[in-house]
Amino acid sequence: MDQPRTYFAHILSARGVAVLVTNHQVQPLPVRPRKGNRTSGIVCSACGEQFLVTVDSCARTTALRVRYFVVGLVLLALSAFLLWLTFGVGMQPDGPDLDLDPDNASWYGYTGITGVLLPIFGLGLLLHSRRYDGVGKLRRIGANGRPSKLVPGHKLLPNK
Repeated sequence: MDQPRTYFAHILSARGVAVLVTNHQVQPLPVRPRKGNRTSGIVCSACGEQFLVTVDSCARTTALRVRYFVVGLVLLALSAFLLWLTFGVGMQPDGPDLDLDPDNASWYGYTGITGVLLPIFGLGLLLHSRRYDGVGKLRRIGANGRPSKLVPGHKLLPNK
């Protein structure tokens, strides 16, 4: 796992409307560092532009993947608890008469909405933990020598 599965890609052509078909010229990224992360320079072999890319070490990549996975599981468990609390306990017909309290409806709304949104974020983090490769922050070095967030015609291409 010294070499990231992600590639640096120069987009040669793109065509299509509903289905976009792109042709890339790919080149490998720098080797992972032993500890922490490293920002390395890359020169595009197709156009000669210079880029900076951040690559994490194997240990840091694994730690971040585990962190995303655990936070995703916690969000799913919290959403299940909030939905149970809202619809299982709070809305029992034989329970106390809480319909007279005007704050009840807002409480149901907040916990219900949170219980619906948290699984979306939790599942997103679970999927991100599976795909995360420890590569990020692709920046183009501009004419003034400063890194730019805009990288037209280039991207990081995950290997499937």
